[in-house]
Amino acid sequence: MPSNVNNNVRETFAKTIIEVGMADPRLVCIVSDISHFRLLPLAEARPNQYFNLGVCENSIVNLAAGMAAMGKIPVIHTFASFLIDRSFEQLKISFGYHKLPVNIIVIGSGNEYAFHGVTHHSYADACFVKTIEGSEVYNPGSSLEFDHLFRSVYANGQINLFRATTQPHNLQVIDDVSIVRGEPVIVRSGHGGTLICSGGDLQLAIQFCERYPELDIEVVYLHTLKPINPEKIVSSLQKTRKLVTMEHQSRYGGLYGDILKIIAESDTRGVLSREVSLNQEYCRNYGSFQDQNLALGFSVENLKSLFDELHVAAGQI
Repeated sequence: MPSNVNNNVRETFAKTIIEVGMADPRLVCIVSDISHFRLLPLAEARPNQYFNLGVCENSIVNLAAGMAAMGKIPVIHTFASFLIDRSFEQLKISFGYHKLPVNIIVIGSGNEYAFHGVTHHSYADACFVKTIEGSEVYNPGSSLEFDHLFRSVYANGQINLFRATTQPHNLQVIDDVSIVRGEPVIVRSGHGGTLICSGGDLQLAIQFCERYPELDIEVVYLHTLKPINPEKIVSSLQKTRKLVTMEHQSRYGGLYGDILKIIAESDTRGVLSREVSLNQEYCRNYGSFQDQNLALGFSVENLKSLFDELHVAAGQI
């Protein structure tokens, strides 16, 4: 594990950016107050590579596009709801239409900042960015995944979205060899059904499998949401014929729809499916992230219920 990696993905983001920025003068980091103090070493050592524009997210996007047109590699950072939802048209035109590169690193994807309410939630940040030409979407659930993925793709000339989770899975089940752009990871093999998840949701997936080992569930983990190599997913579903996806995104345009598209295009027949997601309902209660998760169905008990439904539908109970 690199020396700058710990279990806090947000801390790792700052340390990784500082290290890469020190080594690559093309990298320019632009923030909106968020993480400013974490990034001060870069600001002090490379003042021409760091800018804090305050609460001006649209201006951040415009400045980054201008720098990208000059040959720089911009990294822009703040809450997903402000940088993606609010500035989507500028991202689409300035970077997608003009084929300019950018690295978008966001916090607050989904409902992670539950206590701030819906203004700080982003139910479709990954869904939005996936629609932009030349985009890639990464949802690392650990610091090691973020560090490895960022270093390997930040200069690829694409529009890279990184969802920097504050709720990592912190499991020692993903190693360097497994962190390959677009490649799913089979974390646990099984024949009773396939559970596909991403980011910090891997922790709940493993807890579920440990609680109900008799279900013999195969866990497929995605640190990359776009692109996705379908081979391992297709192979798993051809074996189990039962699918549950779990994601902190909207079900519309999210992982569930992407997997169903993979199933259809591979002509894999007879797969029964269910999903756990943020649906299309706003989180109106001001409880903790864990409180909201329980209300949304992110629980061991709900996963058990969904796989029981699939077994009944398949005539196996």
